[in-house]
This record gives sequence, C-alpha cells and structure tokens, in this order.
Amino acid sequence: MTKIVWDEHKRQANLEKHGFDFADVSDLDWATALIEEGGLDALGKRRLKAIGYFHDGTAAVTFMTLGTEAVSIISFRPASAKERKRLSWPQRQRE
Repeated sequence: MTKIVWDEHKRQANLEKHGFDFADVSDLDWATALIEEGGLDALGKRRLKAIGYFHDGTAAVTFMTLGTEAVSIISFRPASAKERKRLSWPQRQRE
C-alpha cells in the first residue's frame, strides 16, 4: 500500500476552503480513478491529478509522487462538472 502524506497547514487550509479532509483521501476509488499529468511545481517536479469516485460523488486530488512508496497530497476537492463528465458512471439497473 502506498503511504499518503501531507503538510498539516495545507490540510487545514484545504478543509476550510473545500470541506475535504486529506485524511479521507484514501477513500477515493483509486482503482478506477482517471489520473493525468498536471503542471510543474516551483522546483520543476510534476504534479498529478486524480479524478475519481468518492463516497456518494466524485472528487479531484492533486498530488505528487515521492519515489515509488508515497504520495504527497496538495489539494482535495469536489470534482468540477467538467471533470465529472470525464468519468464513466456505472449503468443503473432498471427495476
């Protein structure tokens, strides 16, 4: 299992801004998430974004890999309408 780490001050700011706690990021359905490359940070390291199913909806997570064993969470928020459209939703069974 990949270790998930974050900056505590950034976690608190994210919680206030988006209402999503970094401590819950492991509840994202990483197995089916759409992961794409993002921009570079100030040090030239590549950021990644995962868009996936989270609880009863969707979320977007911006993160960076730390070698092969950990990821550092940068942002965790509800997915935008544009991001949600990119996911394939399971078909509902008709009764």
